[in-house]
Amino acid sequence: MSKGKKNKILSVLFLFFILGSISAAIADEKKIFLKENWCLKSSYLVKEDGKKISSGEFRPENWYKINIPTTVLTALVKNGAYPDPYVGLNNMKIPDASNEFNREHNLEKYSHLPDKRNPWADPYWFWTQFKLPGEFAGKVIWLNLEGINYRAEVWLNGRLIADSKEVVGMFGEWIFNITKFTNIEEINTFAIKIYPLDYPGLPAEPQLKAFGPFGPNGGPTGDIGKNVTMQCSVGWDWIPAVRDRNMGIWQDIYISATGPVCIRDPFVISDLPLPSTSEAELNVTTEIINLTESSIKGTLTAKIVPENFKGDEIVLNKTVELAPHQVSKIQFDKESCGELLIKNPKLWWPNGQGDQNLYELDLIFEIDGKKADSERKIFGIREVSSKVKKVGGWTRRDFFVNGQKILLKGGAWVPDMMLNRNPEKLYNELRFSKEANLNIVRIWGGGITPPEDFFTFCDELGLLVWHDFWITGDCQGTWDKGSKDYPYDEDVFLKNAADVVKKLRNHPCILVWTAGNEGYPREEIYVPLREEILAKLDGTRPFIPSSGYREPPEGWGLAWPDNQVAGTYSGGPYHWVNPRDYYSKVDGGKDWLFKNEVGIPSLPTLESLRKFIPDLTADADIKFPLNHVWGYHDACEGNGKYSLYDNAIRERYGEPKDLEDYMKKGQLVNAENYRAIFESVNHAMNRVAGVLLWKINPAWPSVAWQLYDWYLCPNAGFYYVKKACEPLHIQLNIDDLSVSVVNNHFESKKELLAIVNVYSRNIERIWNKKTRINIGPNTSEEIFSIDIPEKFEVDVYFTELQLNDKEGNLISENFYWLAAGEDFTSLSELPEVKLDAEIDKEEDSELIISKIRLVNPSNNLAFFVNPSIRKGKEGEEVLPSFWSDNYFSILPGKTKELTVEFQKSELVGEEAYLKLDGWNIVHQVIKIDK
Repeated sequence: MSKGKKNKILSVLFLFFILGSISAAIADEKKIFLKENWCLKSSYLVKEDGKKISSGEFRPENWYKINIPTTVLTALVKNGAYPDPYVGLNNMKIPDASNEFNREHNLEKYSHLPDKRNPWADPYWFWTQFKLPGEFAGKVIWLNLEGINYRAEVWLNGRLIADSKEVVGMFGEWIFNITKFTNIEEINTFAIKIYPLDYPGLPAEPQLKAFGPFGPNGGPTGDIGKNVTMQCSVGWDWIPAVRDRNMGIWQDIYISATGPVCIRDPFVISDLPLPSTSEAELNVTTEIINLTESSIKGTLTAKIVPENFKGDEIVLNKTVELAPHQVSKIQFDKESCGELLIKNPKLWWPNGQGDQNLYELDLIFEIDGKKADSERKIFGIREVSSKVKKVGGWTRRDFFVNGQKILLKGGAWVPDMMLNRNPEKLYNELRFSKEANLNIVRIWGGGITPPEDFFTFCDELGLLVWHDFWITGDCQGTWDKGSKDYPYDEDVFLKNAADVVKKLRNHPCILVWTAGNEGYPREEIYVPLREEILAKLDGTRPFIPSSGYREPPEGWGLAWPDNQVAGTYSGGPYHWVNPRDYYSKVDGGKDWLFKNEVGIPSLPTLESLRKFIPDLTADADIKFPLNHVWGYHDACEGNGKYSLYDNAIRERYGEPKDLEDYMKKGQLVNAENYRAIFESVNHAMNRVAGVLLWKINPAWPSVAWQLYDWYLCPNAGFYYVKKACEPLHIQLNIDDLSVSVVNNHFESKKELLAIVNVYSRNIERIWNKKTRINIGPNTSEEIFSIDIPEKFEVDVYFTELQLNDKEGNLISENFYWLAAGEDFTSLSELPEVKLDAEIDKEEDSELIISKIRLVNPSNNLAFFVNPSIRKGKEGEEVLPSFWSDNYFSILPGKTKELTVEFQKSELVGEEAYLKLDGWNIVHQVIKIDK
């Protein structure tokens, strides 16, 4: 068979494959999502133009089969053109968008293109075909682009819909009327040409040595800041350069249909007469657009119903008359609709402070009783605000929800390195923040505004959102790199920003907008962003000019609406410090009045490490048991100073016997430090306003700055944050041995019983005390100090804290290991303990919840117990698993009751087993069969 004939047959078969599944793409009555059965190819290899490619006769021969959303590199990796960049040093086997970088590191040879051309120098064609159902006949048909990177040329059925001057910027959205270009119940051919970044930037030198230096964040020039894009795609100190800079279609494309009138940008504002929350006034606005040459009269109906609770519905109607092509802003308010004054509303509260009550707004426009268009929005009734306060001459910004000051505890969320779109994984990531008793996530300015499901999940989980816009001090000149003139095109930035605000403003989770990370944009962007976009398109939440370091000139305006400085502070520390030192930092530094970036390197589990560094053979020229591949996965110096973390492992817990021992000791360091960060803030909660980690999650498999790893396995730090941030909490100040009770509730707690026991390493009780206490709302109170007999201070000792309610029910418990000189090496001498386990299992078609009762029958301490669920007796850990507690200790004769929840599908057909491990725990694997 000739090559030409073979290619023709293959292309016809592929076309049949595509068209055979077109009808399955219809998601609902008005939207068709174009997700599957796409083709991809570099324009360098495609001779035809857009008119030809989008014609019905075109056949994509030798194109890659893909689904969207996807970046180009992600699609090529899935098709085998390049190795998985998340593993080992594979990213150094993929050419970079920078020719200079490729020449320096000899990466051109890896190009999949002829003549070893830079694979990211040219645009890529994305091609598909679809059918429109008969129900779309006679309607206005729209093409919706939710997110591309960086420019796009859009073609449909041989016609140019939009060019690359119009469709530009990573965070914009575009809606095109394509009615006259479409075929109903026939094949439509769609092609979109995605252009690379205008300025791909130069990455920093790669981290090819463990304990070696990090290159400058954003590369040595910061040139990527010239674009409106994901700045960290050129590389940061926790992510290597993404070789294609994430060019591609990174959010959904869909087709929708309306009648002759369409509804755009509904917005619900709730107003509470604070401090009272006994009623709420709602104001509903939307744009109505007449798409015809004729006048139209119709009825707009607004229906408001509870979305996640039971309650009454509100139905409002308004007659609307529209002139030809008129765009009319329609408003429902309490003056015209008394029903919008709601008595005793169900409010939305952040995690730990109340329920996340949500309402649904349904808007329908009808002409002569026939629906022309409808829109649905979820919103919450809540009011957020902020104000600054002087503390010791320094400025602190407080945030309020429904009139109550909220001590903000959370951290930065960063996007997956290659923007792999997985809503289930995203939900589980955010659920981990909720499970850790955190109440805020920060969208960092060098990353992305994530897809809308991120905000939907935060609404449901009660996670407030701090949203930076796409500015970083590293690329905008804060530290003499990049330029204050970046990004070059203010119109692109402002159009993208307006699109984001209109799309997201109904989400109750969003607490604050920020102009940038450790910097702010130039005046031509900053002023209209503050005064036109945020104040007028939203106006319901605060704006601050920068996360830290820089404030704009006063003539530009500072925070909105109070025109004060930001009052929040960046700057770390990002490296290991002695856990005790967090207390003095919190008590003494202005930046801890509201610390928005602090963290440490944080090892994952050994099982996770093996997934991304398959060859863990130690290198002889660095400290055992590391090798240099660790450096590429962030075991380097710079801000994180991995050497300090490594020294803490060795100096506090002893030189590692092997890799497993090193990783186990690393978990102890994680636990100590993450708990201390949050408990030191608890200790000072009457003085401070919040603390945010740098960061909560990894962008790729890493050994730095994370509470859980890329595979969704929490490290020990996660569980110690979960403990430290519980709503009612008992804790020990490890700096001065004072005991405090922390009440994050809005009401007082009375007749609590605090119990403290101190044990020697041999579990001889050497000190104890009990006391009854009452504690006021939203406060921390020191109740007494521990006095350790001097003879026991020469060794490791343990402190157990309990807080019970007046009925004797356990509310909070905490457990510390302490030592004079902080020498914990004698922990290795703890005798082995074999635990007894009882397991009860509840399951449905999707979920398994196991209740586990662990008993320590020995006379010794069971230290740092780490249970896990396994896929079969010898299988991998089931991830994610949501444990009530982990990395805990059990005193002799005591019992620990746990719950764990996981998806049955994660077992992939295997039986579930409980694996018991820990510091001195006898290894056991027990089948979960009850």
